[in-house]
Amino acid sequence: MIAPARIAASRQGRTMAILGGDAYQWYLYQARQACPLTGARGQSAVLVKGAAFGVRSATSDKRACRLILKELGSRTVFSLPRAQVDALLKKSLRLDDEALRPDPKAKRLAARLARAEPKDFWSVVAALDWPKSSLDPAYPAIARAALREGLRAAELARIEKAAARYRRELQKAVERLEKQAGDQLFLGGDDSFYDALAHAVSSGQRAFEAFVRKPESFVKKYNRAPVGSENFESCFM
Repeated sequence: MIAPARIAASRQGRTMAILGGDAYQWYLYQARQACPLTGARGQSAVLVKGAAFGVRSATSDKRACRLILKELGSRTVFSLPRAQVDALLKKSLRLDDEALRPDPKAKRLAARLARAEPKDFWSVVAALDWPKSSLDPAYPAIARAALREGLRAAELARIEKAAARYRRELQKAVERLEKQAGDQLFLGGDDSFYDALAHAVSSGQRAFEAFVRKPESFVKKYNRAPVGSENFESCFM
């Protein structure tokens, strides 16, 4: 394997011969700055600051390099110009082999999303398993990366709009209830209300429809147990 141009041997990361069935050697690093990425199928992603990644020279184009993300594993390969990779590596830290192995949660989520139907909003919601999985602070970033890899940009935009539409539907139901009661029933502020509505949507179709039918159940649930994780809709943005 040929290392990226203009990167001295003393500065190269550790190499790994095989990763998830990939026979290429990857130079392993941790990003210290964000970098936009483009996949072979046109997907877009962002190498965020602090993320682990691997890089190697492209075998078919001497002017390009290939890059993989820890969250997605070695089967999802991004292409970058050599000059961009050179600049990126100058501000990155070297890592060992274990740092690049995909998070088991990311692999399980990718498998669930592969079985989901992108046109079926509730199918994607079920795959995300947000109420349980998002209790892990690392999960929102895993979900964002998996969604951007597994879905086309148009599909992701459609799902984002659907999430907002269902949130507004539940909001109207709660506001009607408060109007009938002549009082504010949800005890949190606007941000807390927004987070709770989005979280209710993430609970799945059956739970969501139950909240719409009986918004008092939504008020009772989220007054008693405020949302403690990142806003659900953030994973589509």
